[in-house]
Amino acid sequence: MASARIDFIEFEKAKYFPALDGMRAICVLLVMFNHVHLPYPHWIVGMLGVDVFFVLSGFLITTLMLRERERAGRISLKGFYTRRFFRIVPIYLITVLLYAVAIWWTRDPAKAAEFKAALPWLLSFMQEYKPAEMTVMGHAWTLGIEEKFYVFWPLLVIWLFPFRGRSVAWLGALLVGTLALPLAFSRSYGGLLFGAVLAIALSAPAQWTFIRRLPAVPDVVLCLLVAGTYALCGYNLNFVLLFSGSIALLMASLLLRRGLVRTILENRLLVYIGKRSYAMYLIHVLVLAAVGKILLHLTRPNWIAEVGISYLASLGVAAIMQVAIERPCIAVGRRLSKRFAERTRVSPAVAGS
Repeated sequence: MASARIDFIEFEKAKYFPALDGMRAICVLLVMFNHVHLPYPHWIVGMLGVDVFFVLSGFLITTLMLRERERAGRISLKGFYTRRFFRIVPIYLITVLLYAVAIWWTRDPAKAAEFKAALPWLLSFMQEYKPAEMTVMGHAWTLGIEEKFYVFWPLLVIWLFPFRGRSVAWLGALLVGTLALPLAFSRSYGGLLFGAVLAIALSAPAQWTFIRRLPAVPDVVLCLLVAGTYALCGYNLNFVLLFSGSIALLMASLLLRRGLVRTILENRLLVYIGKRSYAMYLIHVLVLAAVGKILLHLTRPNWIAEVGISYLASLGVAAIMQVAIERPCIAVGRRLSKRFAERTRVSPAVAGS
């Protein structure tokens, strides 16, 4: 399939990027391997799924903020925080409740005590700091990272805008500074910043020459770069920021060119799964545990059956959660955010009347 470049005007008009949801569908599958109870091929580096999620999050959040500023002349912090709260917190709290019910159902005093001890960390989004022995909802550490990024990054965007000269130097310093952090924080904040820098570059391509030249690089070259850095991470996770950087470059290509990789990722099934990936991520560890126990009683378990059934089961639960919780809460957040914006526009007229 011949590739067709997308100009920046068309990119700026696009309100939704289905290929990125396709990436999410693959990532949540990759993440599940990090919590499988059975041996699986060593070349599957499941933990790297969260690094792709970080890059995606940094890009999408920054793009939304920069487009709001372009459209409205300012970034509404109240609106931003409101939308993020209703997007993330309600369904997360429901998941915590489901864990509480599951642990109560097992009648395991040790698990109940561990959950009780972990609960303050979980409810305060400080999961990344909880003691290592508290394994309940251990995968939620990524939400603690992202929530802090969502609090402070909008303030930095407002302060650094427009992104040229010293602001670009500050961005570079922030990226380099992540290297001094412990690996868990380095890979997460570094990945978020890679995504954010991509969004900034795409918002002002005239100032970022490499972005204008990127569509000339064949997708196969970028895929090989991703595969190479993926393999390096399987050897040593200290190479993880190289992987995150390669993901950002591949994302840029997907956004600026119609090619075979984009066509594959825009498959309707992958997009459907990707739209439900947040709920799948939240619930998949609980589903894996349940499926693992069921398979143990029914048949000789293997990793293919455990992952396959768990993936489908997680998708089913996530689809219900999306309809019952996620969509209604997102709608509430958007309505409140819109109301805040309307009040801001009305205020000057009221003051002058």
